[in-house]
Amino acid sequence: MRKLSLLTVGIASALFGCKADLGVPNNNNPDISEALARPGDVESFILGSYGQMQQAAFGVNGSIMPSLLTMSFENASGLANWGMGPRSAMPRAAIANSRGNPYEAENLVQYARLPRAARVAANGVVALRKPGFTIGSVSADLRALAFAYLVMGAANGNLALVYDSVSVVTPEDDLTPGAPADLLGYAEGMVIALKQLDSAIVVSQRANTLVSPPPGYTLPSTAINGNAFTSDSVIRLARGWKARLRAGVARTPAERAAVDWDAVIADAGAALPGDLKITMSNATGTVWTVATAQHEVYDTWTQQTPMIIGMADSVRAGCAPGSTGDCYDAWLSQPINARYRITIRTADQRFPPGDTRDAQRNASGAGNFPSPPRANLYFRNRRPTDPTGEAFAVSFYDFYRYQDFWNTFNGPMPVMTRAELDLLMAEGYIRKGDFGNAMTKINITRVANGKLPPLAGITSLTDPIGTTGSCVPRVPQPPNFTTAACGNIMEAMKWEKRMETILTHLGAWFIDSRGWGDLPEGTPLHFPVPHLAPLKAPTASDDAQGVA
Repeated sequence: MRKLSLLTVGIASALFGCKADLGVPNNNNPDISEALARPGDVESFILGSYGQMQQAAFGVNGSIMPSLLTMSFENASGLANWGMGPRSAMPRAAIANSRGNPYEAENLVQYARLPRAARVAANGVVALRKPGFTIGSVSADLRALAFAYLVMGAANGNLALVYDSVSVVTPEDDLTPGAPADLLGYAEGMVIALKQLDSAIVVSQRANTLVSPPPGYTLPSTAINGNAFTSDSVIRLARGWKARLRAGVARTPAERAAVDWDAVIADAGAALPGDLKITMSNATGTVWTVATAQHEVYDTWTQQTPMIIGMADSVRAGCAPGSTGDCYDAWLSQPINARYRITIRTADQRFPPGDTRDAQRNASGAGNFPSPPRANLYFRNRRPTDPTGEAFAVSFYDFYRYQDFWNTFNGPMPVMTRAELDLLMAEGYIRKGDFGNAMTKINITRVANGKLPPLAGITSLTDPIGTTGSCVPRVPQPPNFTTAACGNIMEAMKWEKRMETILTHLGAWFIDSRGWGDLPEGTPLHFPVPHLAPLKAPTASDDAQGVA
């Protein structure tokens, strides 16, 4: 059986003391064994694996990514492509997993490709553990080892975020033909992923203690394209992954409340000080976020439903619940299949200003596919024909913050923002009753990007963020959710998290909304193990040949 234990503390010392030879001979493909014996190839495989992990998680349209968008209202589309419309329809349906179901290929993509990226990294660790093997120096060996564990942790962690069970990839896996694989629940799988990220940190810290050559290491800028990260940066990146994964694995509000928020706060606080941006390039084939590609098509592929962005509507004059007026309150009061497009008039400057649609269109920029005229304008009031869709899904608005990137698929794209990490800290502070620190973190983007009044004076979860109808967000109220009122500090945190993380990583809104209890009733909380999934982890031969 596969060994699942991981002794973090002992990993770095393996390079300096007794090494266990865990290499697995591949009699069916001797060229692969030769490649894993060549130091340059091992280093190349490992350094290329982060891009494979990123593309596997977020870079494939024909995957579960588009469904996660529509199921959480991060996007809206009624098209059947990739399950977008069927999986977001209400009432919600279970995820079909029978042979021949319409989306069996999409269900499999992340489940198959993330382990392949992890296996590339794990194979590199196996090679590094062979007696006498070296890439060329202790520093180079430590760099490769740390990076391999970073990739394994991120890949296995992403898998545990979205599937109910996982087959975790480790260097200790038994890859002999016919060897069974252990299938773990998502929580158990995440424990191992977090330990692998700890291993990346420990090994990088060990590299920092070297005297000769100079302490630490630097990655080539192609490893995480556009970032020549040092060992200290890799430590920070691993801690950012730990914060994201530890909070995101929760499936229910009870599980989210039980997260170790002290650890999340510590890791998020020690993560990268700015956004992690990966440079995409069509010329070099490093476009790792093409799951956002359909946004430049717009039309029926994408629009922003008022289900979430309607909470920005803070100008309600002349619009009463029960009417068919042009505001969020009237929209909420209508039966879900009788709703309609509304003009969102808001103090949040991430939306176009203006009291009329024409004014908002003009504020959104010139032409049908304009570039945002300012950095903090995230949504446009569209000029082309409005797409069709379910009554609750249609709107005048598109998300176009990254329009310039989508126009060419070249340039830096944020995939882990500092705002995400600050708002994870804010959530932790809220759950600990530390409202002062929570307000400080929320206000960073609320004020700088939204140009909204800073939160102040909040001392409990029951305090509203404002006393007038002009606050943002205005949140649907129980029991019937047909009216809206000023939200509390938790809702202000959620609003910022959604605004600042949209389309930056796998299931950004879905994973948070699941833990917050904000998904529509009946929405599946994760995907089942696809029936086409392999019975064991991919082999060294598969990975080295780039089997997709």
